[in-house]
Amino acid sequence: MEAIQTVPNMKRKNRKKYGLQLLASLLILITPFLWHSTRAYAELVDSNQPNSFSDLEIIVANIIRSVVALGGIAVFVMLVAGGLMYLTSGGNPESVQKAKSTLTYAIIGIALFVLAWFALLFFQTFTGVQVTKFTIPS
Repeated sequence: MEAIQTVPNMKRKNRKKYGLQLLASLLILITPFLWHSTRAYAELVDSNQPNSFSDLEIIVANIIRSVVALGGIAVFVMLVAGGLMYLTSGGNPESVQKAKSTLTYAIIGIALFVLAWFALLFFQTFTGVQVTKFTIPS
């Protein structure tokens, strides 16, 4: 009876370990996106003057760009992972169902990205407020 109880605990530990590895990988991937434009902007600014409030635009723009890029990468990885899971399932109904649900969630992710972009464009068209570019009014 003890052997049956330890298997779910091992799976849970593996999920935590995998989640931490995924988080570390994402942090490593996002770092260059956040610093790239800031370095280029730093060359144009006089280092003797304090930063202005409009410098926040660059940081927010980098964060938005990074989130969109990471979202696209995550959707692509999920599509590939779901496809590989489906190919290696060997006809096992449980594995096939897992692969199908992974592919379904990846397609839902793509749809949400596209719908969010179209919602922003729709809002921008009817109100005239430019919501696809972050600017701080001066």
